[in-house]
Amino acid sequence: MAKRAADLIQKLGREEDEFLRREFLAPVRAAGKVRVRLGGIVCEMAVVRRPGGFEDGWAILKPVSHREAEVVRAAPLADVKRYLGLFPRGRLVAAWIVGRAWLGVPAAAPEKGARVEGVAPIAFAGALRMFETAVVRFDGALFLYESSERAAMAGWLRGQLEEDVAPADLKKSGLTAPEREAYAIQWKMRAEMRKPPEQRRLERALALAGAELVSYEPRAGLLTVTWRVDGAVHTSLVSGDDLTVVSAGICLDGADRDFDLTTLVPVLREHRARR
Repeated sequence: MAKRAADLIQKLGREEDEFLRREFLAPVRAAGKVRVRLGGIVCEMAVVRRPGGFEDGWAILKPVSHREAEVVRAAPLADVKRYLGLFPRGRLVAAWIVGRAWLGVPAAAPEKGARVEGVAPIAFAGALRMFETAVVRFDGALFLYESSERAAMAGWLRGQLEEDVAPADLKKSGLTAPEREAYAIQWKMRAEMRKPPEQRRLERALALAGAELVSYEPRAGLLTVTWRVDGAVHTSLVSGDDLTVVSAGICLDGADRDFDLTTLVPVLREHRARR
């Protein structure tokens, strides 16, 4: 047993020495580390140097030490394709973009390959467009973009979005449930951004306490807010600056300003329960 352990340690040592002398391919993000497999063990290495103009993407790297590597050059496309072929394939419908990263919802679950649950970021998807189906490869940490599918359907959906067609009103042969879901996400986001900032602020404050906004009316720096919780409708007067309660709509013995719109909701619930 001791001899076997010693042999394994010696073998790993030889592989480490050999690894330090060779270049390797890996996806490099703007901030983060690269992952390599050494002797069956996945190791992380910090990228300490990059050529001028290289921020992220597919790269050929060279180890500087056992913990650090430097980018030597951009990786050839043929090498990237071979690398991607090592990993299971999945599909994601591009729903929205955050910064430079697309997020996608799972397309129909494949019979084999990578199964995706929830929303997932798609790495290195610069060529991807909204509502296209991204073919991705999962390397154990990232969903790596490989190619795009269903461009015609994606283009039709983008046109419907510009016309502000509601998700339930989409009518197109071949439209899949994941594509409709991705469209609904984008449609709701756009509808939300069209709301006045004051309305969004009130809705967020009430939602934190499980209530919903019915209507509001600004006047002289104050907001008359009508809202609903547990089926009951209330009207309160709050400050337009920080939503501090000016008049709760019930008797609080002069303590109205001790609350804001969010913390007022449980007080109203308790008041109703006591009646």
